[in-house]
Amino acid sequence: MMWILAAAALLIVLCYSVVPSFSLRYLQTSKRKKAGRGKVLYLTFDDGPGGKDTEALLDLLDEYGINASFFTVAGFAEQYPELIVRMRGEGHLIGIHSVHHDNALFRGNKFTYSDLAESMFTLKKLGCDVAYYRPPWGHLNLFTLGWIRRLNLRLLFWDVMAHDWSDKETPDTICTKLMHRVFPGAVICLHDGRGEAGAPARTVEALRMAIPMLLEKGYRFKRVDDDE
Repeated sequence: MMWILAAAALLIVLCYSVVPSFSLRYLQTSKRKKAGRGKVLYLTFDDGPGGKDTEALLDLLDEYGINASFFTVAGFAEQYPELIVRMRGEGHLIGIHSVHHDNALFRGNKFTYSDLAESMFTLKKLGCDVAYYRPPWGHLNLFTLGWIRRLNLRLLFWDVMAHDWSDKETPDTICTKLMHRVFPGAVICLHDGRGEAGAPARTVEALRMAIPMLLEKGYRFKRVDDDE
């Protein structure tokens, strides 16, 4: 009897959160690979804004005339409103990435709604009418899918990561992973906030190496909404 209950509980968890999280991410990547959008890449950044690291990143993007997409943590956006203003002014897309980067995997309806609504409200106060949402760690639940539809949000995962948040990575290893993993039409997920032992600064240095090489290979960069 106990194993039946355990199996039932596992099935509920899988259907409630694990399967939607991973299957939707897989489907988005599969769709982008089949789309064949030419040599276009979409730089996206999570977990910020991160103060001086985000400033350095914006300086680098401005140097190359690249518009990116930032999935901001609302609590950090309140700490650095000037960076949100700068992102908007320089043509970057701003989306939401929760209020405090809390994992929604096993959360309920109340948390899911309040996290999305408060994130949108915070960014609205900072002059941003957000249309895109990326869940922390890529984890969501069935309530998430319902609320993003009601709130007219678009769910966006990623195709390429380089583990740039880890203290085991260096600018060289991050750059190498990016160069090996990108494909035409790929959404790249990097981080301009949080991370281990100064990780965002290493991300900026990695991009300082990777961007010229990607441009030399014929890639160009767009915001995630540029082809809509």
